[in-house]
Amino acid sequence: MLTDMINGLVIGVSMLIPGVSGGTVALICGIYYKLIAAVDTFFENPKENFKFLISVAIGGVIGILAFSKLILFVYDTYKTPMVYLFMGAVLGSIPLLCRSAGVKKLNLKTVLYPILGLAFVLLLECIPKDLFVINADGLVEYLVLFLIGIVLATALVLPGISFSYMLLILGLYEQTLMAIETVNIIFLFSMGMGVLVGIFLTAKVIRIILRKYPKQTYLVIIGFVIASLKDVFPGLPNGNELFISTLLLLGSFYTIYKISNK
Repeated sequence: MLTDMINGLVIGVSMLIPGVSGGTVALICGIYYKLIAAVDTFFENPKENFKFLISVAIGGVIGILAFSKLILFVYDTYKTPMVYLFMGAVLGSIPLLCRSAGVKKLNLKTVLYPILGLAFVLLLECIPKDLFVINADGLVEYLVLFLIGIVLATALVLPGISFSYMLLILGLYEQTLMAIETVNIIFLFSMGMGVLVGIFLTAKVIRIILRKYPKQTYLVIIGFVIASLKDVFPGLPNGNELFISTLLLLGSFYTIYKISNK
């Protein structure tokens, strides 16, 4: 339980960094598939699944509430080294994904599927911001918010896809922040219920695909993970940041690589 809370804390803290995907960090922590399975089979073993999910959730909330100011301060002050630390961790998780996919040697398929995953995320980011804007009122608005919540859930479940960017595409970023700030319960409840339903649906679909096509799915996920680096890459470090950024990149890569090999 403590380990699950720590993993949740790491996921919660990392999601404070702009462009970082919670799904990607769950992969790095080694609990992505367990999370998907716990959501999908929740009612088959509700006690154990609830215990696991609530432990991760509590850790995530603690991470966000306890470390938000510190992480945002460090990120604003030492942005480049922080991002290189994250990038090293992401790159260090790729060998684990390759093993999960059963990759033993490079061939056309092992290269094509990651490219497809990478292309999907990059094409998604080409969609203009505020392309979809809600102009409905009353019951229709809340029904639309519910449906949008289902779509947004994919960004929470799939690695490499930023939840905040999905909000921008749907024209709801500022509205959602305002709803949180003003505690607009109806707005947040409508979207939240959609997200909850969407998480269950997305988890079920991903788990089915992982069972039927594990190799192809993990290879596509590698593409998602690589694409997530594009959103956070701060450029090449200069001056004093060059040494520390390189050290953090290599250090986090080695740490995650060694942990995932155990």
